[in-house]
Amino acid sequence: MSTEAPDVYAVIRSGGKQYRVSPGQRLQLERLDGAAGDRITFSDVLLVSGDGEVAVGTPTVESASVAGEIIEQGRGRKIRVFKYKNKTRYRRLRGHRQLHTSVLVDEVTLGDQTWTAPVREVPVEPEAEEVVEAEEAAEAVASDESVDEPTAELEDDASEAALEESADESDNGDDAAEKSED
Repeated sequence: MSTEAPDVYAVIRSGGKQYRVSPGQRLQLERLDGAAGDRITFSDVLLVSGDGEVAVGTPTVESASVAGEIIEQGRGRKIRVFKYKNKTRYRRLRGHRQLHTSVLVDEVTLGDQTWTAPVREVPVEPEAEEVVEAEEAAEAVASDESVDEPTAELEDDASEAALEESADESDNGDDAAEKSED
């Protein structure tokens, strides 16, 4: 029996720490063995809460497990460790980056009950839609012959305006020549 429930959670122990997890949650744990894409199961479950029931382990719940997928193996941000003793010129500076594993929790199981993460749809990037629309518009413009006619009219209007301007300049030049002759 598999159900989707957002109010289901479990408390697991990993790397000497305890984490409250729910199906569909992404969390960072201390470094675990495995590569990105590998499945991982946590059997060290301390508590499971779902369907209004709470199962508390002593110290673990025997029939419970949490399954997930390793998303990435990474390193945390750098911290600086500085040792100093005054009056003795003792100074040491070292850096450290903690290794971590990102895990996506898929399901929580208690006995014969299994709660899974809701299915997430991958959103379509709006840029891809805009590119398709732009291509369709370009094809429509290329196939439409009426678009070429206004540009031809504009070119005719521009050439007429240029002719009128040159005629005006030649008229002005004749007037200047007549005035200089007088």
